[in-house]
Amino acid sequence: MNELTEVSGLENTNDIKTSEKLLSIIFALCIGIVFDKFIKEKALGVSYYIFIFLSVSFFLWSLRKTIKPEVNFGWLLLIPINLLAFNFAFYTNSIFQVLNFLLIPLLMVTSSILISNRTIVWDKITFIQELVIKALIDPLKNIGSPFKILIEASVKKNKKGMSPIQKQILLGLLISLPLLFIIMLLLISADMVFSYYVGNISKIFDSPNLDQIISDTLVIATIAIYLFCYVWAFRKSEKKEQRQVVESGSWQSVTIITILTMLNILYTLFTIIQFSYLYNGVDGGLPAGFTFAEYARRGFFELVAVTFVNFMILVGCFTFMKKENRKLGAIANVMLTLLILFTINMLWSAHSRLSLYELTYGLTYLRVFVHIFMALLSVLCLIALVNIWYRRIPFIKVVIAVSIICYTLVNYINIDRFIIKENIANKKLDISYLIRLSDEVVPYLIDLQKNTEISDTDKILIKENLLQRKTKINRQDKWYEFNFSRNNARKLLKGVQ
Repeated sequence: MNELTEVSGLENTNDIKTSEKLLSIIFALCIGIVFDKFIKEKALGVSYYIFIFLSVSFFLWSLRKTIKPEVNFGWLLLIPINLLAFNFAFYTNSIFQVLNFLLIPLLMVTSSILISNRTIVWDKITFIQELVIKALIDPLKNIGSPFKILIEASVKKNKKGMSPIQKQILLGLLISLPLLFIIMLLLISADMVFSYYVGNISKIFDSPNLDQIISDTLVIATIAIYLFCYVWAFRKSEKKEQRQVVESGSWQSVTIITILTMLNILYTLFTIIQFSYLYNGVDGGLPAGFTFAEYARRGFFELVAVTFVNFMILVGCFTFMKKENRKLGAIANVMLTLLILFTINMLWSAHSRLSLYELTYGLTYLRVFVHIFMALLSVLCLIALVNIWYRRIPFIKVVIAVSIICYTLVNYINIDRFIIKENIANKKLDISYLIRLSDEVVPYLIDLQKNTEISDTDKILIKENLLQRKTKINRQDKWYEFNFSRNNARKLLKGVQ
């Protein structure tokens, strides 16, 4: 194995056996069928984990000759990928399901790039370009590869015994099938009578309707072709283009120090004003016409936005600020330290405001998620504080790793159950909101029906919601739709009439 292969995970595709190429196409086709039969228009459960597991396995199997397991970020990313995918079999929180459905493919592309190329730098802005190239551009470049492989396979078979006429017929069939399929779709759309007769053909064989066949075929073909072309791009041995890397150290120290000084002066005034009332409790008083709930609601999101901007300023300074001399560097470090301290103060202020608001209105998804986001920002600020005075820390890498770990853990803390338990304990019973939570809250909704403190109208709302859940859950009884929370809710809802 040559040096290029060992470093970048590339191989000469001409050396790959035809049987292995065909097996790769079959593997991708099977994954496409799994997606169509178990995921498309189905309730997500253990099926999504199966799909992700097969997709990752397909990639690792395809590159098995050019990669090896080792402790690096690419291989470690397989842990959160599997945990996030398996979350679909544990909980039914729709927010996390949408976020995970988008995040998991992004992590998979990142992981595959780092596994196949150990030398690539992934904590620079240029890595985003690499993600786009590998996820979109390279698969499109290889869109003809599976068809080319099938034609090559037919040609090789012809050399072993097929006559020239048979070869031409087979080649004509391979080329005409996709063409016929496209033209058929156009004709069906263009002529209602033709569409009627073609649609009735399926009834002769007592098969699914034509629309369903077309839909299934398109989904299977799209998933299979994309997966094959994506993996194939990693296997092709081709000259790598040099990416233009943005040089760090382009921000002038004096300019940055000036900006940081002005920001710190503003934050000093802000902190002084805050200490006059917010940290002294209700006795500290507010300007006339303000209540604490109104004050918290109006200023909270602005504070979170400011802290996020501050953190982005820190990242920019760490990445691009010039290190001209030791004296300017020391001043910049002091200014950055002050900025972090003020940022942590604003995070605490935002937390206090939100807590005041929750005393009146209770918990919601948004409020819990923002608390978690602020906690994460606080941890990242502390990491930044250490990085100011000890620059050997790979700051961007640590930030990304900590963020992924935090997000993965949050997926498993059962936020819906936490929200309803806290709201019941604090007697903040907005029933119209609580019944919109996921199936994890079914046990608490059943108990709330027996609560003498809620109105008959609210009890009717709960009962109607439980009956709707029962009907919906009973329709989701396929093995690949299995979900632990949904299964537990199904057992509890059997007694609801």
